[in-house]
Amino acid sequence: MNTDDCSKHTLVSHVAVLHHDSALLVKYRPTPDGQSGWFLPNDGLKHVEHPEEGAKRILRDQLGIEPSTLKLAQVESFVGNDKSWHLIFDFLAFPLSMNIRKALSVLDAQWFKIDKLPPASEFAHNGWGHSTLLKLAKAPL
Repeated sequence: MNTDDCSKHTLVSHVAVLHHDSALLVKYRPTPDGQSGWFLPNDGLKHVEHPEEGAKRILRDQLGIEPSTLKLAQVESFVGNDKSWHLIFDFLAFPLSMNIRKALSVLDAQWFKIDKLPPASEFAHNGWGHSTLLKLAKAPL
């Protein structure tokens, strides 16, 4: 069995990038699941990739960011529309600066004040990233 093509599990690192009172949101070019809108930076984990290494890869490859601090904040689990079990590793990242370098896969990337985020309706997946970000931004360090 090729575990890279597993249809029973979806493992994802999801990163809330925070700098003082701002959060970084991204819009991706067309996604495999057809979602559009704002996202927290995220990606599926590669075969045997540790979730923390996945989070670092996402920040480095998608946004040119090396976080000064990266912390696992929570793990979410649910069954997706495709009937696969999703295990989401939510990280908090604190980069030293707000400088970013977008990859080609990233259509847009913007910093928003946490108290002035776009409305949940402008986020992909029915506002999931919005509620996750608000919860993680209040998480104790």
